Formats: sequence, C-alpha cells, structure tokens
Amino acid sequence: MANEHARPGLVATLATGMKDIPRNASWLLGKAMPSGNGTKGANGKQGGETPHGVVESMKQVGSTLKGALPGQDSVEAQLARARAAADRAHEEEQAALEAAQHAHDLAAEADDVSEREKSRLKEVKAEQDRLVKERVAAARKRADEQVAQEKSEAESVAADAFADEQSSSEARVTQAREAAQAAQREAEDRYRKATDQLAEARHLADEAAAAANAAAEQARAQAEQIAADAKRDANDAAAAVGRAEEVRASTAEAAAAVVRGVDDSSSPGRLTNLSKAELVKLASARGVANSSSKTKQQLVAALHRAKG
Repeated sequence: MANEHARPGLVATLATGMKDIPRNASWLLGKAMPSGNGTKGANGKQGGETPHGVVESMKQVGSTLKGALPGQDSVEAQLARARAAADRAHEEEQAALEAAQHAHDLAAEADDVSEREKSRLKEVKAEQDRLVKERVAAARKRADEQVAQEKSEAESVAADAFADEQSSSEARVTQAREAAQAAQREAEDRYRKATDQLAEARHLADEAAAAANAAAEQARAQAEQIAADAKRDANDAAAAVGRAEEVRASTAEAAAAVVRGVDDSSSPGRLTNLSKAELVKLASARGVANSSSKTKQQLVAALHRAKG
C-alpha cells in the first residue's frame, strides 16, 4: 500500500538528512581551510563521509588553526562549541534514527495489526454470516413447523366442515329426489286419471254426438212436419181469415143495419133500451175498439160516432 511504501522512505530521508548535516558543516569548514591530508571518504568525497567525519574534521581544523590564526583561544572556544553542537547533532541524529526506526517498526506492526484485524474481521464476518444463516434456518424451520401445524389444523377444520356440508348436501339431494319421485308419481296418477277422463269424455262426446245427430234428425223431421203443418195451418188460417173477413163484413153490415134500425129517428131511445151485451156486439160489429171495457153510455156514444 501507499503508507507501507512511504514509511521506509521517511526513515531513509531522516537518516540521510541527519548524516548530511555534519557532512555539510565539514564541507563549509573545508571551504574555509584546505584539508590537511586530502583523504576522501568511503564515497570518494572530500572530507570523509562517515557519521563521525565532522568530529575528525573539527579536530584537524582545530590543530591547523592553532598555528595559523591569531586569537586561537576564541577560535578554540568556537570549535569546542561546534564540536559540542556536532555531538548533540550526532545524538539527535541517533535519536531521530531510533525514533524513525521505532516509527517504522510501529508502522510495520500497525500493518500487521491491520492485516490481523482484517483477517479477524473476515472471520467475524464469516462467523456472523454463519450465525445469521443458522438463525434464518432456525426461523425458517420454526416457520415451516408453524405452517405445517396451521396447515394440519386448517385441513382438519376444512375436512370437518366439508363432511358437515357433504352430509347436509346429501340430505338435501335425498329430499329433493324424494320430492321429485313423489311429484313423478303424482304426475303419473294425474296422467292416468286424465287419460281415463279423456277416454270417458271421448265416449260421452261420441254419445253426445250420436244423440245430437239423432236429435238433429228428429228435429229436422219434426221441423219438416211442423213446416208442413204450419203451411197447412197457414193455408187454413188464410182461408179462415177470408171467411172471417166475409163474416166481419156481413156482421158489420148487419150491425150497421141493426144500428140504423135501432137508432132510427122514428124510434128514439132504442139504443139505450138495449143491454150492454147487445151494445158490445153492435160496437164490435161497427169496429169500436175496447168495446168490452166501456160502459153502456160510452158504448152508445161510440155507436153514435160510428154512425156519423
């Protein structure tokens, strides 16, 4: 990772930088004064390149400056301070290196801890997934058992309900079939009765038709006889009417003559001397209507009017 690569680089940078501090100071001193022996360090640079090169350089510079510069006490003091500073720098470099190494070790340990924690988290995740699966499986098992129990109870209740309904249905079907059979028997009885009544009706109809035909024949014969008798009676009646007209005419004439004779002026009061029966006969002969219901005086007056 990026952090893993950065941490060793930090340690190397700290170490290199701390080593460069005395080497740079030696280089500055070397610029101020030439080297005594012109030796080179391990890397071929002037003044040496070891971590303690600055101290050796300072010693060499100090011995050279004692014979070359005036006021060597102050220079010696400055060099002493420089050596002390270099020693402190070296100590700080060592402390920095140790701190960098410690930081590197801690970073490596942190990486190890991170890897261990990742592995542990994977194990925890796997364990938790396993526990979840176990709980889900247990819940499903309980649910399946509950479903199976509910299903069993529901099927039992449904079976009981179906048995009750089936019994009721069979009873209703039996009742309906019995009612249908009773209705069928009643219909057959009615059909037989209707057939018998129809046969009787046909017999009675035949008898009635025969009687009607006989009655018609008899009525026709009687009608023919009555027609003949009526014709004969009509002829007789016509003859009787003729004779009656003749009699009425002769009677009327005789009645008129009687009236004239009875009611002659030479014999006044003769009509009043007649009886009511005689007056009725005379009135009838003269054509007076309702003569029998009139009184004697009314008959006499009617006969006078008929005469006039």
